[in-house]
Amino acid sequence: MASIAVRGALKAALVLCVAAAFWNGACTEPTKPKAQILVNPSAVSFTDTVGNSSPGPQSVTVSTDGQGTVTGLTATVNYGSGSGWLAAALSDTVAPATLTLAPSISGLAAGTYQATVTISGNGAANPLNVAVTFEVAPLPPVTMVLTPSAVSFNDTTGTSNPGPQMVSITKNGTRPLTGLKATINFASGGAAWLTATLSDTSAPATLTLKAKNAGLNAATYRAMVNISSTTAGTSPESVSVTYDVAAAPPVTGVTVVFTANLGTCGGDLAQQTAKVIEAANPDYIFMMGSSATPSSGTVTTLQDYVNCYDPLFGRWKDKTYATLGDHEVDIDSIAADNYGTGMASGADAYFGAAHAGPAGKNWQSFDIGGWHVVALNVQTPGGYKRPPQIAYHAGSPQLDWLINDLQSHNNKCTLGVWYESMWFSSTHISNPNDPLHKNDYRVQDVRGVWTALYENNADLVVNGWPRIYERFAPMRYAEGYQHPTTTEWAADSVRGIRQITSGLGGDGPVHGDSAIVRLPTSEYRSGGNGVLQVVLGDGVYSWKFLNTKYSNIQDAGRGVCH
Repeated sequence: MASIAVRGALKAALVLCVAAAFWNGACTEPTKPKAQILVNPSAVSFTDTVGNSSPGPQSVTVSTDGQGTVTGLTATVNYGSGSGWLAAALSDTVAPATLTLAPSISGLAAGTYQATVTISGNGAANPLNVAVTFEVAPLPPVTMVLTPSAVSFNDTTGTSNPGPQMVSITKNGTRPLTGLKATINFASGGAAWLTATLSDTSAPATLTLKAKNAGLNAATYRAMVNISSTTAGTSPESVSVTYDVAAAPPVTGVTVVFTANLGTCGGDLAQQTAKVIEAANPDYIFMMGSSATPSSGTVTTLQDYVNCYDPLFGRWKDKTYATLGDHEVDIDSIAADNYGTGMASGADAYFGAAHAGPAGKNWQSFDIGGWHVVALNVQTPGGYKRPPQIAYHAGSPQLDWLINDLQSHNNKCTLGVWYESMWFSSTHISNPNDPLHKNDYRVQDVRGVWTALYENNADLVVNGWPRIYERFAPMRYAEGYQHPTTTEWAADSVRGIRQITSGLGGDGPVHGDSAIVRLPTSEYRSGGNGVLQVVLGDGVYSWKFLNTKYSNIQDAGRGVCH
């Protein structure tokens, strides 16, 4: 009916036009109505959750009412809240077309976001709007649960470390808890007394806490272990850790003091060392080498001991054991005469075989309390460039004796004493072409002695050279005399030997120099003046450096026999 009316109206208009043209000479065609843009649907909504991937796109059909052609279609996004979260794309610039709407959740917080997409084009009566709503829901809650939330360790100084403790990490909520990480904030003590290890980076997981007492004094130490997650919306949780370290009761047993390098005749440092020994009143004294300097020639004589050693230290002669150091043994560099006689005539005459070992050997073993003690003749040079009868390389009489002696004694605790140390630190690099600088931290000639002691479960070695105070953590010559590793050293908390060098009896240095080559196992190093005091107990020992007025070495501790 509408089309019949339209045709009638057009005919009437035509008649009027013809009449007007007849009368006025002109006729104007009537204007066509513009096309209306139509969309379906006219409103679109999206829903999603924070942390998820963006929802899929939705389509809107764009058409017209048929009154004409609409070209140059465009879609413009006007944001009512937020910005940049909606993409609008038309499949064609001529109606009919498809409008594709794609939201992006990236960077959006929970909330309701609104926008209007305006569709316009050439030949359209008016633009048309499509309302878009994006509902972003918050993440479903997920919480971390630590059980227990507080851990405590109890220990005593000088003992083995306490056993590890475990913390269970679980979650409440349906989402996964991933990206777990443990960090430690130390409230007291250094950064080495606690370690925290995760069994997994996703819950459920186990946090293993280990406390270490090495170097700790009696005190209460505290730390906080923070567990974080990369899962969005998850708050970190913490475990409080307390480590109560009690002072160990003093080791009771036989008290021994060790010193070496007494310096020039009657020197002040040696006089101060004698005063410290007198105050300590030990059961035994070890003079580990260089106890007197030759007044002439190259080897210390009996008269040198009488003139320089005896006035200060002779009063304790009956409880003193001596090992030999520089200038106390006849050693030279001439191969034709077997590199010297190997005799220590001055030490033999002054100390006697019971205190310095048999003449021509100057090594021996004996028991002090429950401890087996081996006192050796070890100083530079080693290897094959020393008199054969006092050599200590493989197959030498001294090393063969040592192995047999150790194997024939079943004491729980073993102490080794001699002059030249196996391990040391250096203030210079002797061979720049060696990237490991092995000659600057170990005396390779001593490896046979060290390996024999290690293989027979020795516990403690005390040396007199170099002129320094230095204590190493228990270690071994890796991996043995016949098949050493590249570096030749390894820490060994189970069977390793603790080495302490105490060479500051009389000629310093009072102020230690800085080492540029130093093994990680070197736990304390200092110049000074004084003696090392060791108490040999039943399956246990303690050590402490006793200072003169010129020294301030602060090192003490205890160890347990293997």
